[in-house]
Amino acid sequence: MPGWGASAAIYTAGMPDGWEVLDPPSFGSTAGRLAALRSWAVHECRARAGPIALGGHSLGAALALFVALDERIAVERLVLVSPAALPLTKPPPLMLLDFVRRVAAGWFPPGEASRAVRDVLVQPISARRLGSDVRRLDLTPELDRLRARGIPAVVVGTTTDTLTTPRHCRRVGELLGAEYHELDVEGGHLWFLRRPDLLAAELRGAG
Repeated sequence: MPGWGASAAIYTAGMPDGWEVLDPPSFGSTAGRLAALRSWAVHECRARAGPIALGGHSLGAALALFVALDERIAVERLVLVSPAALPLTKPPPLMLLDFVRRVAAGWFPPGEASRAVRDVLVQPISARRLGSDVRRLDLTPELDRLRARGIPAVVVGTTTDTLTTPRHCRRVGELLGAEYHELDVEGGHLWFLRRPDLLAAELRGAG
């Protein structure tokens, strides 16, 4: 499951055989409501024969956690990549600066950076609402509940991530009772754009 404002296309290179990336609805179609995205994610996963392995990046990791809480869905394993499951403190202007730097360096697949910018410009209020909700998100009670369920899980952090920092990711792993894998790779929160092979390894369970 992709992160905030991201499409399936930027993750495709890191998908192992048998995995697919779900394409989330637009800011406009959900009015930027996290609850609407949660309903979408649960609906998509209920439609698939279980048990399923489920991965997510950033906001997508939080959606994966919401899905795993639904007892009607058989989740056999979780892979949470740079998860946005606890409050974030990095100022939005610095987040934007990091995005611009990655665009300038040519990290995104053709057309994907402009698509992301266009989506925000078309629905700025909805995009901002969702971004604010993600920054304030605190899934501590949900992580405790999932730990009691005993679903095998891995949390992946990176040494260069200044949004979901290593400390942040380790804490998510502790609350969830998950394995924690820390990668020493460049790219910060968007490291998988440079190293899709490492993303694939984590999803396969070979991390």
